Parts: sequence; C-alpha cells; structure tokens
Amino acid sequence: MKTTHRPPPAEDADFVRLPGLFRRWEIEQVVDTGADFHLEEAGTASDGTQLFTVYRREREQHLTTTPKET
Repeated sequence: MKTTHRPPPAEDADFVRLPGLFRRWEIEQVVDTGADFHLEEAGTASDGTQLFTVYRREREQHLTTTPKET
C-alpha cells in the first residue's frame, strides 16, 4: 500500500483527522451533518483502490437574536 500523510492546511487547524484510511464508498459512512470535512488523497491500496484521509471539525453555531423593540 502506497500512502502519503499530510496535515490539513494551517488555516484549518481545528480539523481533527479521523483514524484510518477510507475508500471512496466508505466516506458516506463517516460524513454527517453539523460538521465540516476536509478530504485528501492518501495513496492506493494493494488492489489499486484509491484511499483518502478524512478530517472533521465541528461547525460553529451562530445564534442570531433579534433586538426587542421598546
């Protein structure tokens, strides 16, 4: 198996790498709502299947409030 590991870009320091390498069809099992994801190519498996690393960070919740009228 040929792999290359790189950290996510510096401006994305809040991303945490999910353990393991993922095949394209496995990515839908780890992606969910309420988070941002960063995917990178990570080489190929011995059978030639492309592998990916997946990074995840929680999405910031921005609450908007409407000022009360007096």
